[in-house]
Amino acid sequence: MIDKPNIIPSGDSILIIRSLNKITSDKLNSILDRISSANISEVEDVLILKDHIGIFYNPYKSTFKELKSKIISLLSDDSIKIKSNKKRNWKIPICYNPELALDIKNVSEILKIDRKEFIEKYKKSSYIVDMIGFLPGFLYLGGLDNSLSLPRKKVPRKIIPKGSIGIAEKQTGIYNIESPGGWNIIGRTPLELFDKNSEPPIKIRQGDSITFYEVDINEFNRITNL
Repeated sequence: MIDKPNIIPSGDSILIIRSLNKITSDKLNSILDRISSANISEVEDVLILKDHIGIFYNPYKSTFKELKSKIISLLSDDSIKIKSNKKRNWKIPICYNPELALDIKNVSEILKIDRKEFIEKYKKSSYIVDMIGFLPGFLYLGGLDNSLSLPRKKVPRKIIPKGSIGIAEKQTGIYNIESPGGWNIIGRTPLELFDKNSEPPIKIRQGDSITFYEVDINEFNRITNL
Protein backbone atom coordinates (compact mmCIF):
# COMPACT_ATOMS: atom_id res chain seq x y z
CA MET A 1 0.00 0.00 0.00
CA ILE A 2 2.84 2.39 0.91
CA ASP A 3 6.37 1.84 -0.36
CA LYS A 4 8.97 2.41 2.36
CA PRO A 5 6.80 4.40 4.80
CA ASN A 6 8.70 7.05 6.77
CA ILE A 7 8.03 6.05 10.39
CA ILE A 8 9.58 7.90 13.32
CA PRO A 9 9.03 8.01 17.11
CA SER A 10 7.64 11.04 18.93
CA GLY A 11 8.37 10.77 22.63
CA ASP A 12 8.10 7.30 24.14
CA SER A 13 4.49 6.49 23.24
CA ILE A 14 3.72 7.95 19.80
CA LEU A 15 4.64 6.57 16.39
CA ILE A 16 4.38 8.94 13.41
CA ILE A 17 3.93 7.88 9.78
CA ARG A 18 5.29 10.96 8.01
CA SER A 19 4.99 12.75 4.69
CA LEU A 20 1.78 11.32 3.30
CA ASN A 21 1.02 14.56 1.43
CA LYS A 22 1.13 12.81 -1.95
CA ILE A 23 -1.57 10.38 -0.87
CA THR A 24 -5.22 11.31 -1.44
CA SER A 25 -7.34 11.89 1.64
CA ASP A 26 -9.50 8.89 0.61
CA LYS A 27 -6.44 6.66 0.76
CA LEU A 28 -5.28 8.33 3.97
CA ASN A 29 -8.61 7.50 5.60
CA SER A 30 -8.37 3.93 4.30
CA ILE A 31 -4.92 3.59 5.90
CA LEU A 32 -6.39 4.92 9.14
CA ASP A 33 -9.23 2.39 8.93
CA ARG A 34 -6.80 -0.45 8.30
CA ILE A 35 -4.64 0.38 11.30
CA SER A 36 -7.66 0.98 13.56
CA SER A 37 -9.35 -2.28 12.56
CA ALA A 38 -6.18 -4.39 12.93
CA ASN A 39 -6.81 -4.60 16.70
CA ILE A 40 -3.16 -4.26 17.64
CA SER A 41 -3.35 -4.61 21.42
CA GLU A 42 -0.73 -1.97 22.25
CA VAL A 43 -2.34 0.71 20.03
CA GLU A 44 -4.56 3.05 22.04
CA ASP A 45 -5.53 5.64 19.41
CA VAL A 46 -4.88 6.52 15.76
CA LEU A 47 -5.24 10.06 14.44
CA ILE A 48 -4.77 11.87 11.14
CA LEU A 49 -2.50 14.86 11.71
CA LYS A 50 -2.71 16.85 8.47
CA ASP A 51 -0.57 14.71 6.12
CA HIS A 52 0.82 12.47 8.88
CA ILE A 53 -0.75 9.66 10.89
CA GLY A 54 -0.11 9.51 14.63
CA ILE A 55 -0.34 6.20 16.46
CA PHE A 56 -0.56 6.42 20.26
CA TYR A 57 0.56 3.21 21.94
CA ASN A 58 1.28 1.70 25.34
CA PRO A 59 5.09 1.55 25.72
CA TYR A 60 4.73 -1.12 28.40
CA LYS A 61 3.22 -3.48 25.85
CA SER A 62 5.50 -2.81 22.89
CA THR A 63 8.69 -1.04 21.90
CA PHE A 64 8.76 1.45 19.05
CA LYS A 65 10.80 -1.00 16.97
CA GLU A 66 8.30 -3.82 17.48
CA LEU A 67 5.30 -1.67 16.63
CA LYS A 68 7.05 -0.16 13.62
CA SER A 69 7.62 -3.66 12.24
CA LYS A 70 3.92 -4.48 12.64
CA ILE A 71 2.84 -1.24 10.93
CA ILE A 72 5.22 -1.76 7.99
CA SER A 73 3.86 -5.27 7.54
CA LEU A 74 0.29 -4.01 7.74
CA LEU A 75 0.82 -1.22 5.20
CA SER A 76 2.65 -3.45 2.73
CA ASP A 77 -0.14 -6.03 2.70
CA ASP A 78 -2.38 -5.30 -0.29
CA SER A 79 -4.85 -8.08 0.47
CA ILE A 80 -7.20 -5.59 2.09
CA LYS A 81 -8.88 -3.50 -0.58
CA ILE A 82 -8.72 0.27 -0.16
CA LYS A 83 -12.15 1.81 0.15
CA SER A 84 -13.09 4.97 -1.68
CA ASN A 85 -14.40 7.40 0.89
CA LYS A 86 -16.55 10.03 -0.72
CA LYS A 87 -16.35 13.44 0.90
CA ARG A 88 -19.53 14.44 2.69
CA ASN A 89 -21.01 17.71 3.82
CA TRP A 90 -22.44 17.71 7.33
CA LYS A 91 -25.04 20.26 8.37
CA ILE A 92 -24.73 20.76 12.12
CA PRO A 93 -27.08 22.79 14.34
CA ILE A 94 -25.51 25.36 16.65
CA CYS A 95 -27.15 27.38 19.40
CA TYR A 96 -25.66 30.78 20.28
CA ASN A 97 -27.72 31.28 23.43
CA PRO A 98 -25.46 32.96 26.06
CA GLU A 99 -26.07 30.06 28.47
CA LEU A 100 -24.31 27.79 25.96
CA ALA A 101 -22.11 30.25 24.06
CA LEU A 102 -20.01 31.01 27.13
CA ASP A 103 -17.67 33.53 25.51
CA ILE A 104 -19.80 35.08 22.80
CA LYS A 105 -20.17 38.40 24.64
CA ASN A 106 -16.42 38.72 25.20
CA VAL A 107 -15.73 37.59 21.64
CA SER A 108 -17.96 40.34 20.25
CA GLU A 109 -16.15 42.90 22.38
CA ILE A 110 -12.70 41.70 21.34
CA LEU A 111 -13.61 41.66 17.64
CA LYS A 112 -15.56 44.94 17.94
CA ILE A 113 -18.61 43.57 16.16
CA ASP A 114 -22.07 42.95 17.54
CA ARG A 115 -23.35 39.47 18.30
CA LYS A 116 -25.62 39.31 15.25
CA GLU A 117 -22.81 40.22 12.84
CA PHE A 118 -20.52 37.66 14.45
CA ILE A 119 -23.13 34.90 14.06
CA GLU A 120 -23.79 35.80 10.42
CA LYS A 121 -20.09 35.71 9.59
CA TYR A 122 -19.50 32.46 11.43
CA LYS A 123 -22.35 30.46 9.98
CA LYS A 124 -21.90 31.55 6.36
CA SER A 125 -18.54 29.76 6.05
CA SER A 126 -18.06 26.16 4.96
CA TYR A 127 -15.49 24.42 7.16
CA ILE A 128 -13.14 21.56 6.28
CA VAL A 129 -12.20 18.89 8.82
CA ASP A 130 -8.42 19.32 8.96
CA MET A 131 -7.76 16.88 11.77
CA ILE A 132 -9.44 14.69 14.37
CA GLY A 133 -7.61 14.54 17.71
CA PHE A 134 -6.15 15.68 20.57
CA LEU A 135 -9.22 14.58 22.53
CA PRO A 136 -11.34 11.67 21.28
CA GLY A 137 -13.49 12.98 18.45
CA PHE A 138 -12.29 16.59 18.71
CA LEU A 139 -12.80 18.19 15.28
CA TYR A 140 -10.28 20.76 14.08
CA LEU A 141 -11.96 22.79 11.35
CA GLY A 142 -10.27 25.02 8.78
CA GLY A 143 -12.00 27.77 6.83
CA LEU A 144 -12.68 30.28 9.59
CA ASP A 145 -13.21 33.85 8.37
CA ASN A 146 -9.91 35.61 9.09
CA SER A 147 -11.74 38.49 10.75
CA LEU A 148 -12.99 36.05 13.46
CA SER A 149 -9.53 34.83 14.48
CA LEU A 150 -9.05 34.93 18.26
CA PRO A 151 -6.22 34.13 20.70
CA ARG A 152 -6.73 31.29 23.12
CA LYS A 153 -8.06 32.20 26.54
CA LYS A 154 -5.34 33.19 29.00
CA VAL A 155 -6.91 30.99 31.67
CA PRO A 156 -8.32 27.70 30.31
CA ARG A 157 -11.60 26.41 31.69
CA LYS A 158 -11.49 23.31 33.86
CA ILE A 159 -14.66 21.98 32.23
CA ILE A 160 -16.03 22.60 28.74
CA PRO A 161 -19.34 20.80 28.09
CA LYS A 162 -19.49 18.30 25.25
CA GLY A 163 -20.87 19.72 22.05
CA SER A 164 -19.23 23.09 22.68
CA ILE A 165 -17.92 24.89 19.61
CA GLY A 166 -14.94 27.18 19.98
CA ILE A 167 -12.41 29.38 18.23
CA ALA A 168 -8.66 29.48 18.84
CA GLU A 169 -6.34 31.46 16.56
CA LYS A 170 -7.38 30.72 12.95
CA GLN A 171 -9.29 27.52 13.64
CA THR A 172 -12.66 26.56 14.97
CA GLY A 173 -13.42 23.22 16.56
CA ILE A 174 -15.99 20.99 18.23
CA TYR A 175 -15.51 19.42 21.68
CA ASN A 176 -17.28 16.09 21.41
CA ILE A 177 -16.55 15.09 24.99
CA GLU A 178 -16.46 17.11 28.21
CA SER A 179 -12.93 18.29 28.92
CA PRO A 180 -10.75 21.20 30.02
CA GLY A 181 -9.82 23.66 27.31
CA GLY A 182 -8.71 27.14 26.36
CA TRP A 183 -10.77 27.83 23.24
CA ASN A 184 -13.31 30.67 23.11
CA ILE A 185 -16.73 28.99 23.29
CA ILE A 186 -19.14 30.62 20.84
CA GLY A 187 -21.93 28.05 20.73
CA ARG A 188 -22.96 24.46 21.28
CA THR A 189 -24.45 21.71 19.15
CA PRO A 190 -27.10 19.34 20.56
CA LEU A 191 -25.88 16.49 18.35
CA GLU A 192 -24.00 13.51 19.78
CA LEU A 193 -21.22 13.31 17.21
CA PHE A 194 -18.98 10.91 19.17
CA ASP A 195 -19.96 7.51 20.56
CA LYS A 196 -17.14 5.42 21.98
CA ASN A 197 -19.30 2.30 21.71
CA SER A 198 -19.85 2.68 17.95
CA GLU A 199 -17.51 1.60 15.16
CA PRO A 200 -16.23 4.00 14.05
CA PRO A 201 -16.93 6.18 17.11
CA ILE A 202 -17.28 9.27 14.91
CA LYS A 203 -18.77 9.22 11.42
CA ILE A 204 -17.25 12.54 10.34
CA ARG A 205 -13.93 12.07 8.59
CA GLN A 206 -10.89 14.16 7.79
CA GLY A 207 -11.55 16.06 4.55
CA ASP A 208 -15.34 16.25 5.06
CA SER A 209 -16.97 19.68 5.09
CA ILE A 210 -19.24 21.15 7.76
CA THR A 211 -21.74 23.97 7.60
CA PHE A 212 -23.55 25.25 10.68
CA TYR A 213 -27.16 26.36 10.92
CA GLU A 214 -28.60 28.30 13.84
CA VAL A 215 -31.18 26.92 16.26
CA ASP A 216 -32.72 28.64 19.27
CA ILE A 217 -32.62 27.27 22.81
CA ASN A 218 -36.01 25.56 22.46
CA GLU A 219 -34.93 23.68 19.34
CA PHE A 220 -31.61 22.88 21.01
CA ASN A 221 -33.43 21.27 23.94
CA ARG A 222 -35.82 19.43 21.63
CA ILE A 223 -32.96 17.85 19.66
CA THR A 224 -31.04 17.07 22.86
CA ASN A 225 -34.02 15.14 24.22
CA LEU A 226 -34.68 13.08 21.08
